[in-house]
Amino acid sequence: MATMNRDDLWFWAYLHQNGKVQVKRWHGDHADYREDCYDNPFVERIKTPFRAQNMQEATIFAKAELEFNYDS
Repeated sequence: MATMNRDDLWFWAYLHQNGKVQVKRWHGDHADYREDCYDNPFVERIKTPFRAQNMQEATIFAKAELEFNYDS
């Protein structure tokens, strides 16, 4: 993972069992995603924190990463 710059926007995402990708802002605290998602029966896959210019870019990236091979 790249070094976090205070001016960078970071996000994390997960694929819910219903097939929808949920994208959230990440502020550098691992508990933001690990405690909420690991061992959660509704979470299919997790995209660990990544940089993006904005929420729209983050959503496009997360969907491309998480929706592949998803059987709805």
